[in-house]
Amino acid sequence: MMREHGTLIVWPSLLAAGLLAAACTDQPNVNMAPKRPSFWFTPPPAQCVTGKWTGGGRIDPTGDRAASNYDNVDEPAGGQPAAPNPPPYMTGKVTFGFNVFLGQDGNGNCIVTKGEIEVNGHALKLAWHVSIHDGVDAYDGRPVYANEFSDGHRGGVCVVVGIPDMTARVNPGQGREGVQFEVCDNDRGGRQNTRSDAMRWRTAGHGDTGMTYLTGGNIVEHGS
Repeated sequence: MMREHGTLIVWPSLLAAGLLAAACTDQPNVNMAPKRPSFWFTPPPAQCVTGKWTGGGRIDPTGDRAASNYDNVDEPAGGQPAAPNPPPYMTGKVTFGFNVFLGQDGNGNCIVTKGEIEVNGHALKLAWHVSIHDGVDAYDGRPVYANEFSDGHRGGVCVVVGIPDMTARVNPGQGREGVQFEVCDNDRGGRQNTRSDAMRWRTAGHGDTGMTYLTGGNIVEHGS
């Protein structure tokens, strides 16, 4: 652990290790070829501040927009689409850890220069892993575009990683799936476990959590 900007951060590498250990060994039906859901529509990548995001924790999405843990305020921020209605929703316990470093390509588009994202869907018994090095997805060789924008909370900011999508390895089974990751830092500089930060995980074949407030953990936008 370390302290940065007055906030206690749990390094995502430790979280990721724990998540991998928690992933079950049942064999799922995972398509080896990633595909993009027809309902995905996101704004094109834009310029962003060079900097980093880190965090991790847990969400418990229910698929109910009226639930108290559903972040209706942030879900449409930045031109993001609402979760599909009717679903597919991803529900139940979801844990995650990540670190993402933002930069710009030669055209000024916002890209991820390097990063790791680990998401564990406990009800599905699946773990997704995204690995980005030198500006490209380790599993498909494509650039990973991002978008950073102010959200519906005063002073809050969100980042979407994977525009229009990126490829994750899916365990068990070593499959591949198109995914998109979004987090919002709604209490910038605040302490952990305020339940004010939010996370959304979208997958091609296993549903969308919708933008959901963290049950525990923290999201930190560190700036440049």
